[in-house]
Amino acid sequence: MRMGDWGRRLRAMAALAVGALVFVGGPAGSAQAADGDTLERIRSRGAVVCGLRSGVSGISFTDPQGHLDGFLVDFCRAYAAATLGNAQAIRVVRLPDKPQEFEAVEKHEVDVALTTTTWTFSRDVSFDIEFLLPLLYDGQGFATLGDGPVPPLERVGPQTVCVKSSTTTERNLQDHIRQADRPWRIRTFKTFDEALQAFLAHECGLLTTDRTVLVTSLAGYRKAGLGVHIYPDVISREPLTPYIARGDRNWYDIGRWVIHATILAEAKGVSAADVLAGRLPDDSELHRMLGHAGNAAKTLGLPDDWALQVLAQVGNYGEIFDRNLGEPYGMERGLNRPWLRGGMLYAPPFR
Repeated sequence: MRMGDWGRRLRAMAALAVGALVFVGGPAGSAQAADGDTLERIRSRGAVVCGLRSGVSGISFTDPQGHLDGFLVDFCRAYAAATLGNAQAIRVVRLPDKPQEFEAVEKHEVDVALTTTTWTFSRDVSFDIEFLLPLLYDGQGFATLGDGPVPPLERVGPQTVCVKSSTTTERNLQDHIRQADRPWRIRTFKTFDEALQAFLAHECGLLTTDRTVLVTSLAGYRKAGLGVHIYPDVISREPLTPYIARGDRNWYDIGRWVIHATILAEAKGVSAADVLAGRLPDDSELHRMLGHAGNAAKTLGLPDDWALQVLAQVGNYGEIFDRNLGEPYGMERGLNRPWLRGGMLYAPPFR
């Protein structure tokens, strides 16, 4: 089939697609996963079940009309596009706080967890889960309130710092205070929203969490005229990474290569509009990725056009980032740029 024909076919599919976005509370299946089990369950139920949290602006949130949206939600849709040919065929489970979050994934209550969870050594080896590939390279930052100039972070004097308890964020803060000999006191909260509200009420001089969450959570207050300063400094490495239950190598491979496809498409300059219009460069690697890769797709149990469906229905990595984080919040790409532009996003060859 010619690439121009793909555009007509996909536009027809989009017109017929019926959304399957709902919140569910029960398990998606508790049997021990084996190689290929997850893909079989997805096809049997007709939906990809993603573990998410709502309430994080730009990342995963419910808009005033009740629609779930955000950066991580779009990657859930990418998995549905790859496996079912329909990016709207997703269901969502609200994951509990850690460590119960990991246990829910181990029990196969979701096919993939897409939360602002940092890939760490202890989590990697202590739970029966597999981290896939970082979706956001982030770092822990700080925000303060004030209308005038603020001193550099290294010169900030005695302060109370608001932070969510029992997280890597709290442990990073403890390490930073000790190593940098900061005259700071820690005040912990059960949820980030509680920490945010205390910060806005001037109960704490500093608020700390991943910079991505600081930027998106405080954007509305900044637009409303509140003097909010987010420091450029970071005190940690936070590779925010989706993960799955250990044991299903087939689903693990699919999970990584779907992300790689969005990264490579951006690096090659191919957008959703390009795919829909059949407006593609004469590039042998793209040719292989978009449906002519021999037996590789069949080995994964996917149709030949799985990557084409992802790009046409969801977009490349840059499009996903820009519409959820860049355009609404002015967030800079930083490390989340393609390797060709000095970032960390690097896809292995499609060959």
